[in-house]
Amino acid sequence: MESETGYIGLVRVCNEKKYWCPIETRSIEIKKERRKIMATTAAAANLPCLPQTWKANNPKGRHKVITWERKTKSPSLTACYCSLSETSPLFRAAKHTIDTYIKSGMVIGLGSGQASAMAIKYLGHQIRAGAFKHILGIPTSVVSASEAAKAGIPLGELGNSSQIDFAFDDVDIIEERTLISVIGCQRLQGEESIIQEKLVLSMADQLVFMVTENQYKRGVEGSIPVVIESVWRRPSIGHADPLGGDFPLVTSEGHNILDVIFTSPIASLAEVAESLEKVDGVVEHGVVSKFPCKAIVASESGLSIVDNIPTNAVGGV
Repeated sequence: MESETGYIGLVRVCNEKKYWCPIETRSIEIKKERRKIMATTAAAANLPCLPQTWKANNPKGRHKVITWERKTKSPSLTACYCSLSETSPLFRAAKHTIDTYIKSGMVIGLGSGQASAMAIKYLGHQIRAGAFKHILGIPTSVVSASEAAKAGIPLGELGNSSQIDFAFDDVDIIEERTLISVIGCQRLQGEESIIQEKLVLSMADQLVFMVTENQYKRGVEGSIPVVIESVWRRPSIGHADPLGGDFPLVTSEGHNILDVIFTSPIASLAEVAESLEKVDGVVEHGVVSKFPCKAIVASESGLSIVDNIPTNAVGGV
């Protein structure tokens, strides 16, 4: 299959099947104002603005097919499995985060994802061992709240805390130098909490992302989740649901998610985020821009600590 340049917009759906969407067939329609999402996002990413049908550039004019798979799962409160004996690079990043940045008396934003689950479990272990006292956790999702409860970490609500001293989180991908990142690409029905997650991160005095070296990239590619108010759809022939799914995925706040998939590297995540925020109907998106913050990049050879302060100090541990 030849490479394509452009973007594709897919309404995230919940159904245990594989979805086939002909790129050059308009199988999904969204209200006219929603189409701006595609055009502004493509322009910000320095990509060609495609027609308002669901179409990608194809020099040979042949129909192409993409796949998008999203499995239905009820919200699992044991979605992340980890062990204190884990020796993976991500566990070392999680342990380093807790040992280096956490102090007694802190209010801590508890992230979502594999590394965050390891960090939460290790933090609970350290609290029980007496290393930390008077810790209060603010979860970013129902999964992180469950992990924290099992680890014995006292929890508070976001509105009950005047400030968050420190937060850690996983990201799907992070941009070199700027440390602008994307979250929410892998979440399932009931786990969607982009709004809450970004709010917790934005309120933190200090923020650390834990990533693998494969997630730390110069040219960001893939998809950006966009939280929208609603999805309007009608079948073009017969009964056609979005991508063949039974119903659009609904977030915990009652919104739908549009996955904007880029088929070329994104020139600037910051510009994409700025453009999305100007579109009517967009509630939130998965781009996180926080200054200053740090990224702990985990690899088999060790950990690298990167920040987005202009001096961009880097150290190895």
